[in-house]
Amino acid sequence: MKFRDIPQFTRMAPYNVDVSWDSLEHHLERYNEVHPAEGIGGLDLNPDFQRGHVWTEDKQIAYVEFILRGGKSSKDVYFNHPNWMGSFKGEMVLVDGKQRIEAVRQFMSSKIKAFGHYCNEYDDQPNMLDASFSFHINNLKTRAEVLQWYLDLNTGGVVHTNEEIEKVKTLLRKEKKNA
Repeated sequence: MKFRDIPQFTRMAPYNVDVSWDSLEHHLERYNEVHPAEGIGGLDLNPDFQRGHVWTEDKQIAYVEFILRGGKSSKDVYFNHPNWMGSFKGEMVLVDGKQRIEAVRQFMSSKIKAFGHYCNEYDDQPNMLDASFSFHINNLKTRAEVLQWYLDLNTGGVVHTNEEIEKVKTLLRKEKKNA
């Protein structure tokens, strides 16, 4: 066996742009523009291979609060457009990040609170320096490639169970008590 013989994941997106939360809707609207004469087909935030909106409101709040506290992970969002940076013909599709985008949209539109306050109640908003996504846009040509990429992104990771998180919280409480 050789390392080079290990089957590789789908190549990662060649285009990347940071999108602040306060400009999220603007970016999504721009990607959603449809120009039938040019064959530009808009944006699909809910393709058939995506799971539904599965995050509870508590999970959405937890994510928003994590990022607002300075959390750095889970800020990547993946899209595909078959002709990105070319003719732009076709439709852009959200491949990974639906739950995170929806959580932020709910917060930014003041439908959920973070730290007990709606977004529009913060005096210094939208000055959220680190509240951003990193949009990665791939240009895979076929649906099969996109589906394989989705599987590559979502297979193999292991989400912590509540029991595993509670175990670590218990250990932390003990450490703080003994300090």
